[in-house]
Amino acid sequence: MMPRLLQRSDARTALRPRTSMLHPECPVEQAIRSDDPAVQAALLQEIWRRHSFIGEGTLLVADPKGLRVLARTEGALRGPVDTLSREHGHRLIVEPPSVRYAHGAPVLEPYMTVLLCGPARYQPRLQGDLAQRRAHLTRVDQRADPFVLEAEAPLGSLLGYRDWLDEWSGGDVDVSMWLSRYRPIDDGPAAA
Repeated sequence: MMPRLLQRSDARTALRPRTSMLHPECPVEQAIRSDDPAVQAALLQEIWRRHSFIGEGTLLVADPKGLRVLARTEGALRGPVDTLSREHGHRLIVEPPSVRYAHGAPVLEPYMTVLLCGPARYQPRLQGDLAQRRAHLTRVDQRADPFVLEAEAPLGSLLGYRDWLDEWSGGDVDVSMWLSRYRPIDDGPAAA
């Protein structure tokens, strides 16, 4: 009798759908909260207000601890976070951006496509930097100045990349990023 119960349990588990992630198109988030109860209550009401930044690939989600800003890219977090910071000032506690993983078996992490374009003198250093960030190069066009470099990398290794790149190159290198796909965390190097 016991083996039959185990078989039924295994069959139910196999038929059960994977854990779904709400808004998988937004792989990065930033939490905002306040120790001031009035500000905390105001934050929770923000989801009902019409904001100009909502159409730019961002969402506001109420959370028992405060408010979460979900976005398609790390750069898209700036508009909502800056707006709320101006409105509520120093009473806000703004957490650093974090990656949203799809929990299930296996756990999935977001991979971003990164497109870089800039003066050819920067290309070797950027290619090496992307390799350190576990990126897989998908296109390198160095026939002319400016170079074009396209890669796919886990979002977790790209947090803060745009700011680092602007500081390092003095704004000479253009970068665009967008969600490519979700992959199991325990995958080896990115496959082409």
